[in-house]
Amino acid sequence: MKLFKNPVFAVFLAIVVVFASTLINTNVKFGRKCRAVRDQFFAASVTRGTPELSIASALETICTEAEALSVVAESSGTDAESVRNEVSDLRRSLQLENFYGIRSSYAALRSALTTLLGQLAQADLDEQNAQTVSRCTASISDAQNAIAASGYNDTVRSFLRRYDHLPTNLLARLAGVDYPETFA
Repeated sequence: MKLFKNPVFAVFLAIVVVFASTLINTNVKFGRKCRAVRDQFFAASVTRGTPELSIASALETICTEAEALSVVAESSGTDAESVRNEVSDLRRSLQLENFYGIRSSYAALRSALTTLLGQLAQADLDEQNAQTVSRCTASISDAQNAIAASGYNDTVRSFLRRYDHLPTNLLARLAGVDYPETFA
């Protein structure tokens, strides 16, 4: 009981309580703001009055079209295993909402698709398969353009300009809040 009557201990205890409550408050309130920005990646939004496809939806479209291309490739005797593997990795990362995994899987899928499309361009495809490749390529291009035109990156940059400075960034890191990241 004497310990609680000690003024030094009382001041120390008050500092600990204030610091802990500040971290909890930061985690709850600031974490909610960060999640709201990050959610734009996974859900369709309206930017400047224009409805936008979410980046996650555009990535899912790319996965679907890449799978269709792999079917065409297999029917023409071209190996498409790397594309199927990268599609699987990207979908798993999207499901887990793992931003680092999404970015790296998307980059790997783009590389595998470039290789596959080069091989399909040299393959002797029948009319139907050639039309499928053309349709899939156009759809992938549209999805990539939607990603590039997305307002998500602008929203993240605006958020970071507003909040990524002392003391907010220090408190956020101490509270375990992850800032939203751009998608390039």
